[in-house]
Amino acid sequence: MKLSSILSLLVHLYCTDVGVSVGDPGGTRGSRIMTGGSTTDGSQQHMEEPQALTDTQVYPFMYDSDLPYFDIEVSTNVTALLGKTAILNCRVKNIGNKTVSWVRHRDIHLLTVGRFSYTSDQRFSSVHSEGSEDWLLKIHYLQERDAGMYECQISNTPPISHKVHLSVVEPETTVIGGPDVYINTGSRLALTCSVKYSPEPPAFIFWYHDDKLVSYDRTKGGVTVSTEKGLVTTSRLLVQYAETRHSGVYTCSPSNSKPKSVNVHVLAGEKPAAILHENNSAPGLLLQPHQRLQLNCWVFLVASNVLTLTHIVTW
Repeated sequence: MKLSSILSLLVHLYCTDVGVSVGDPGGTRGSRIMTGGSTTDGSQQHMEEPQALTDTQVYPFMYDSDLPYFDIEVSTNVTALLGKTAILNCRVKNIGNKTVSWVRHRDIHLLTVGRFSYTSDQRFSSVHSEGSEDWLLKIHYLQERDAGMYECQISNTPPISHKVHLSVVEPETTVIGGPDVYINTGSRLALTCSVKYSPEPPAFIFWYHDDKLVSYDRTKGGVTVSTEKGLVTTSRLLVQYAETRHSGVYTCSPSNSKPKSVNVHVLAGEKPAAILHENNSAPGLLLQPHQRLQLNCWVFLVASNVLTLTHIVTW
């Protein structure tokens, strides 16, 4: 029988036998809200109208001063970075002389008992400070396969458990408009880099132009960078009046994510259509029999005087 089924049965038997929560301050054990009615012999009949149950009424044994129970306010979902360290917390009240264990659900593998490890994988360790209610499971050098459900168990009779789900994520860096951006000289160059799927914002984001760190000094390069940290961190690089020297590869490099690059083309008066031809061939092509023909269609988006390549279709 599953642990959840056993717990449900215990709750049912307890509530059937007692009727109300443990330690009812008013001494009204078994009391109900009653409504009036009449029987056929004229005597008053009372109908029970159920009250909303509190946590102590639903799980009275968990709040018994003599029994251990979990602090359910502690997060049951943990997100950590790939390659970093994850900390899963199990807070136990009234632990007494009981023991806390951590089990991995995926393979029902016992990881720790008390402060001792029961796995050959040295990335797993148990941390507990004397007098603390927190029993921590630490997982170092996180791998994708570490994601999943973990269970904290108390050696009670019957045993009770608390589940914690671990998500392992790898932050993703995106530069909007890539891989190529086309603008005319004198136009405004604006590049936006976003970092998502990160449990915490990056400590910093550096921009590089052709592998050289971008100088944010307006008097020297006319480049400004602003960064907004949050659930999705955004960094914006702005050149108010672009020149041909601003052409090149721009790379957004966050502290906790892989870098992402975009190729910027600042056009010196050419018409956008002029860059669509890879050679100076005329629109009409003369082919020999059995000669290979490939046609490319380049699709651009024009917005705020910025020309951005969005699709390349090949026949």
